Amino acid sequence: MSFWELLAFAGILGIFITVYGIVNGRNTRKILTEEAKHTREILSRMEQEQTEARKETREILSTIAEGQTEARKETAEMRREMAEAIKFLGQLIVSESKKNR
Repeated sequence: MSFWELLAFAGILGIFITVYGIVNGRNTRKILTEEAKHTREILSRMEQEQTEARKETREILSTIAEGQTEARKETAEMRREMAEAIKFLGQLIVSESKKNR
């Protein structure tokens, strides 16, 4: 094999390698672009789900707060009623003790 044949063979091989690299680079770029698109879609869905979860959490916390407020009101009312009942019992005890004297 002469120098010129070897040089021609190397040139042809270089051309094939270059063409393969260009085609492979395009395919790789296409695949990476598609994967980036899928990743963005997944992240977008995750963000929407997080937003929905936060909204549901806020609604639940609001419901809990309303329930606590109502329970506090009911507890205060029950305390008032118990205080009135204790006062009434105290008055009964006093009146009965006055009768027995």
